Order: sequence, then structure tokens, then C-alpha cells
Amino acid sequence: MIGAIVKQLIGLFVDDEFLAVGILVVVAVVALLTLLGALPTWLAGLLLAISLPAALAASVVRSVRRARRPKRGV
Repeated sequence: MIGAIVKQLIGLFVDDEFLAVGILVVVAVVALLTLLGALPTWLAGLLLAISLPAALAASVVRSVRRARRPKRGV
């Protein structure tokens, strides 16, 4: 019962796990490189501005492909 409630609460915030993980990975990598001094802040911003929309586009393409796939057992 509690597990189902928690799952529904998480589902309110995370609809597409692929997109959520992609965003977290991109932000974590860019933040780590910036904190270590390997990346200037302007380049970190540029990487975020390019990679986050790319992650969104990849998620949309993945969703479209999944929707077009014929359903099994129907």
C-alpha cells in the first residue's frame, strides 16, 4: 500500500525515467567538471544549453519510437 503511494508520488514528478536520468547525469558531470576547475563557467553554461535540449530531443524520439511499435498480444 505505502509502496504504491510512493510510486504514484514519484510518478507525479518523474514521468519519463530516461529524461530524468539524462538530466541528472548531464548536470552532475558539468557541475563536477566546473567544481574541479576543468571547465570555465561560460563553457559549462554552453554545455548545459546544448546538452539539456539534446536530452529532451532524445527522450521525445525514444517515446515516438515506442509509441509506433506494434503492441504484442493485441
